[in-house]
Amino acid sequence: MFHADTCKLCGACIKGCPFIIISTAEAKEEIAKFVKTRDSSLVMKNCAGCGYCNTICPTRSNPADLRKEIRAARIAQAGAGCMALMREDVPENIMTVGLRHRCEEKEEALKKYMNPPKSKAAFYIGCALSYIYTDLNKTKLLDGLPVLGGMKYCCGGYIRNTFGEQEAKFRGEELLKAFRGLGLKKLITFCPECDYMLKKVYPELVVGFDLEIQSIAEYLLEKFPSGEIEFPHRLDMKITLHDSCAWRALNEEIYEAPRKLLELLGAQVVEMKHNRRKSWCCGTPLTAVNPKAAEKAAEKRVAEAMATGAQAIAISCNGCFALNRKASEKNLDVFNITELFQMALGERPPHRISEEMNHMVKNFMQTITANPYLLTKKYRIKNGQLTEC
Repeated sequence: MFHADTCKLCGACIKGCPFIIISTAEAKEEIAKFVKTRDSSLVMKNCAGCGYCNTICPTRSNPADLRKEIRAARIAQAGAGCMALMREDVPENIMTVGLRHRCEEKEEALKKYMNPPKSKAAFYIGCALSYIYTDLNKTKLLDGLPVLGGMKYCCGGYIRNTFGEQEAKFRGEELLKAFRGLGLKKLITFCPECDYMLKKVYPELVVGFDLEIQSIAEYLLEKFPSGEIEFPHRLDMKITLHDSCAWRALNEEIYEAPRKLLELLGAQVVEMKHNRRKSWCCGTPLTAVNPKAAEKAAEKRVAEAMATGAQAIAISCNGCFALNRKASEKNLDVFNITELFQMALGERPPHRISEEMNHMVKNFMQTITANPYLLTKKYRIKNGQLTEC
């Protein structure tokens, strides 16, 4: 929540933003305008919603939350495009588009993800790994527990980001009921947005939401030293981690677990100038509204990675794989961190996330060309229910 009572209108949030380059005086004027009028074309066009400004605000007034509140109010009135809604009751969205590549194979696996057996614990793979980057699920790392996924069990991060806290509460209550029906008490996650929603948001919004949540790195860091899982192949690589924006509000272990585990697996971990809570965003959230700003953000982030002397960038959020285009220009590889764990296990992940992304973009363009109305159709979510505007 934005705290207007503590905000000093100093402009530090806008001045320090990696996407907005203006003077201190201009930043002061802009934040004053933004708080007073609840509007700023400069902020709304260039803000990625990454929350970096919250970490540098000297009064901890959470300026990023003001932008989220304004955006949610606008969408509640105008509606949201179906492509951004990870629901089974919309005609098309980014996940159904992703399903069109290697569709038979993905659909077969998806049936299992959405109909898991009862268990006290499960791997919670989220949406992207269910529909798009399914190679990450083909590993012995997931042996021993059911895999839970699909839009049926989407964490609802998009709901909070587009429709606000009250609608997120409805989604959290739905998920808690579903999890209890499966007997679940623990989930191992593969997506930073899922980490944030399940570890932070729902425990604060939903009474009784007390499941144990571990990221895949936290889970493996627990299993490896105890001998429950073996990684016989050393990662003789110099790696830098690109920390997800979604982790900013979580505890330190979410940052330290992947670093500790990579080092145990033989990697040399080197740090970018902006890391952990103060990590710079990759720019992906700006791709649709301001592609030039998104490209500049990726360039800045890759430049920081290059300065470390790393051979590869490790990411946890698959949206951050958009860094790959700029990184490849510098002969720098980008891995999902799960791929690195697979390699240490002795597996050979196909490492075709870039290929999957290209297929998704191609299928997306074909979909909206065939059905241009999809770009104009708007939907609202109220009390958990979807309605067409």
